[in-house]
Amino acid sequence: MGWTPETLVVVFVAVALLVPTATGAGFGSLGQQSVDADVVVMTADVNPDGTADSTVAYRLRLDDDNTTQAFEDLRTDIQANPAAYTDRFERRMQRTAGAAENTTGREMAVKNATASAREETFGQTYGVITYRFQWTNFANVSGDRVEIGDALSGLFLDSETSLTLRWPADYQADSVAPQADERGNASVTWRGQQTFGEAEPRVVVNPRDSAGGDSGSNGLFIGGILALVGIAAGVYALRRYGIPNGNAPAEPPASMVDSDDPEAESAAGTDADAGTPPVELLSNEEQVLQLLESNGGRLKQQQVAGELDWTDAKTSQVIGGLREEEKVETFRIGRENVVTLPDTDVTGGEGDGSDGTDSGDETR
Repeated sequence: MGWTPETLVVVFVAVALLVPTATGAGFGSLGQQSVDADVVVMTADVNPDGTADSTVAYRLRLDDDNTTQAFEDLRTDIQANPAAYTDRFERRMQRTAGAAENTTGREMAVKNATASAREETFGQTYGVITYRFQWTNFANVSGDRVEIGDALSGLFLDSETSLTLRWPADYQADSVAPQADERGNASVTWRGQQTFGEAEPRVVVNPRDSAGGDSGSNGLFIGGILALVGIAAGVYALRRYGIPNGNAPAEPPASMVDSDDPEAESAAGTDADAGTPPVELLSNEEQVLQLLESNGGRLKQQQVAGELDWTDAKTSQVIGGLREEEKVETFRIGRENVVTLPDTDVTGGEGDGSDGTDSGDETR
């Protein structure tokens, strides 16, 4: 049965929106009431044993001096007294897990909660409050099969909230319900506003080498494929190099012969690029990283949005996730946000169309 409106107050996200009152003297009214987050990002990284390493991030738009100062006071208080926040959050999540136990019949626990706060820039400056915790038996495990989502059955996502479920890279999804707004190689994302049905969200994953048949059949199939590949390689070698000690002399590969022909070098480069996977097979995060790599490791955020034909909001959210995972860095040049791969030289102007002079206002 789906959660009642009263239960939704404490389920997964909604309960955590009630950020504890800061004890810092200067925090003001923002610390005395529920924090109205502009963006809420929920992520559950599910392990093969069913435990989820979960993250709930609340992004607050810092668009005036009072809000900015209030967030600074909150960040200082979290750093000085994190237990005041994590203990309260963990107790609430324990109640949420208890409700999920009654629905699923599995014993659950929430533990190892942490809290942090920092400023980030996604088109504009946000204060980000992040809770991380482990939720044991979050997913149902049967052999190698992992069923994800029943602990959140009937969850409501408002228009500012997204939910992402991830699973190990060596697993594949056999079914996803309802249809996700975004789907990667090992993740699905839903965005609000929507209410999941009684048995939703639901994602069923299996190890890639065990899906679709028994191991004996898979072994025969893979063996046949390898045999065909071997035959094709042999035919190719005979046609290209001839039969050793036969009438046709073997020729060295073109890549081993020095050439002054720029067109030949260009063709060789094109062949090498053919190994790049199609964009439609990449996750949103992989698309951004590939785009940065192909542009010298550095682009303006607006260029990323234009190249990938994304909205500013989607671009900000994807880059924000990569930032949290320390896969990219961001800083500002004037009014522009620039995204770089870690250890990229930011003094040059290639890739983002800038002259290489920044304001020194790095967003980290």
